[in-house]
Amino acid sequence: MKRKVLFAIVIATLMACGDIYAQGVGEFLKSKSTPSVGEYYKKYHSRIPLVDDHKAILGENSAAKEVKSKKSVEMPEKFWFPGEFEEVQAILITWPYVHVDKSYTYYVTPVDDSLGFRETNFGSYQVTSYVSLIDTTDGSRFPVIFAQLANAIQKGNAQVWINICNSGDSLIIKRYMNNQGMPLTNYRFFVNKGNSFWYRDCGPVGFYEGDNDDLSFLDFEYYGGRPVDDMIPVRIANELGINAYTTTLEFEGGNILLDGAGTLFTSDQIYAANEDRYGRYYISNNQVKITQKTSLTESQIHDTLIHLLGLNRLKVLPALVADGGTGHIDLYASMWDENNFVFTEYPFEMMNHADYTISSDNIDTILSLHNFHNKYYRGKNIPLPLKDDETWYTSADDFELYTRTYSNSTFVNNVIIQPIFSDDTWGARQWDLQALEIMKRQFPGYEIIPIDIRGFEGEDNANTGFDGTGGAIHCITKQIPAENPIRILHGSIQGVANEYENVFPLTATITNKSGIASATCFWRVKGSESWEAIAMTVDTGNVYLATIQRDSNVSVDTIEYYISATSNNGKTITKPFTAPKGYYTFYYGEDVEEEVEADIYEEMPEVKEPTGIESFSSIGEDDFGLSSFYPNPANEQTSIAILNMNHEKLNIRVINMLGQTVYMNSITPDEDQTILQIRTSSFSPGLYSVVFSDASGTSIVKKLMIQR
Repeated sequence: MKRKVLFAIVIATLMACGDIYAQGVGEFLKSKSTPSVGEYYKKYHSRIPLVDDHKAILGENSAAKEVKSKKSVEMPEKFWFPGEFEEVQAILITWPYVHVDKSYTYYVTPVDDSLGFRETNFGSYQVTSYVSLIDTTDGSRFPVIFAQLANAIQKGNAQVWINICNSGDSLIIKRYMNNQGMPLTNYRFFVNKGNSFWYRDCGPVGFYEGDNDDLSFLDFEYYGGRPVDDMIPVRIANELGINAYTTTLEFEGGNILLDGAGTLFTSDQIYAANEDRYGRYYISNNQVKITQKTSLTESQIHDTLIHLLGLNRLKVLPALVADGGTGHIDLYASMWDENNFVFTEYPFEMMNHADYTISSDNIDTILSLHNFHNKYYRGKNIPLPLKDDETWYTSADDFELYTRTYSNSTFVNNVIIQPIFSDDTWGARQWDLQALEIMKRQFPGYEIIPIDIRGFEGEDNANTGFDGTGGAIHCITKQIPAENPIRILHGSIQGVANEYENVFPLTATITNKSGIASATCFWRVKGSESWEAIAMTVDTGNVYLATIQRDSNVSVDTIEYYISATSNNGKTITKPFTAPKGYYTFYYGEDVEEEVEADIYEEMPEVKEPTGIESFSSIGEDDFGLSSFYPNPANEQTSIAILNMNHEKLNIRVINMLGQTVYMNSITPDEDQTILQIRTSSFSPGLYSVVFSDASGTSIVKKLMIQR
């Protein structure tokens, strides 16, 4: 009895301390007027680290140690990578943290478990020790979003793995979630220091190796400015007691789209990420330094990816322009099995945006390819989210302030955790609700759990959510594949199937480490409540066969079916994964018509016309004749064309996200077009406002992204 009482006292004391601790974090954040809470997250937790401007911050000669070739990793003899849509045992996330020096005065960028660096003046940094404060305050929306995320993962019959910086933070999180009415019930904590919360990009890529399909991790190199996050995959693997294969190829998880059958879809952002020689930050002799790598050619990158991922095919597509600077494919494409894509379709109203054309061309390219089963990939579309005022984005600069997409969702077994951009009080609510209905249709059988990933309503707090970061739910989660997988590769019959006449052969390659005890095809005519079962017979090479036979003398017939397999060790899996709620559908008959993908925007609510000054581009044409910056995102330099009919002097200021002016100039346009060039090599990566003004006080703002 005494031990029980003592234990209760200890727990109560820890919970009380956690409450005081959380309040302390809140008071600290409130005291930081520059930057504010929103500005802090925007700067220190941006999708691309703002400290990754290696030359400007650390100098040309800061690299101290060379890293070997990126293809030095020897992968196991036998291995395969599942798709994100396949069974998972857990989803790995972290929690929002504030990293400060031990005097609780300055924000710090962690470099290892005890030391980091803080900004003293523009372009000047000082090494210091730091502490990591978990954020469960009311000052930002991030804690609420992460709590809802953890709860949704549990609903997907998966364990939520939460990496925390301090062991005591587990009690703070559990208390916070209890207070939110979302108690943790299926969870595991890992204790490792970290930089930020973009675990899609820095987290482990899970795969299976050997005859027993043992779970292993592939660890790509993350952004150099987030070296502590870069260590997460190996540290988690060590605690789990599994293999981790580490490569210095720089590659973020948001740019990895695997079909589970040997094909990788990615963007050409991977070329830019590996053309420089800068690697991971580290501290030596009280100085921040950078490892030095070998620059890779496109051919070397291709060879390395094929080697590491065991690819049959690699498809590198042009990156989007207005995506927050990431170039990641997860902002407009996902798959619900190895045959079927779901794409974000840009609206006709945005056809003057570069990304309208880029995404359309990329989608056409994907759908022109044959999949593992030598059939064309199939694709369905979902819409783009609106702004809060129910209008469209009038320019690429305008869209960069939001980078909203419904495609940035996460599969958790039979659940999809879906970002939305409204609630019952503000935002384009009806648009979100109708989009969710379309997504339920395009992702058959899935339960969709929506989370509003925006900040608080109002300009002051808008930056405390994911708007403008280039990421959302998918970007802060990482799937951990299930143990003992049953793998089903099936070239589904979908759409119009008249070429089969009245005999529809089904083939599936089904494997498990213990062998397959049975495989069954369940089918029905649309409208029937019950399913008919056909036992599949095994052929050579783990191939299972079945045939659905129907009367050919019908006008139109619709068949629904799925496959179920049970292993010798007693596990059962279906294909599609959500069956019997989700299933494959095909049509045949004398009067059947070819499928035409419906215009999803015809189903959506009416879009309002923008009011007031919305488009920087159109204003520029009328007043100063400004084109768009090119390139944008920029690296070393960027240019803009000016056609000022009055030939008046223009003043130019470039302002960073902290409100600091980092560049000033003035120019008097010629009679013809004038080209203004701005050297951006000394600018830190991130989003900048470029203000053009004349003597009358008229000013125009254009957005410029700097990316390394």
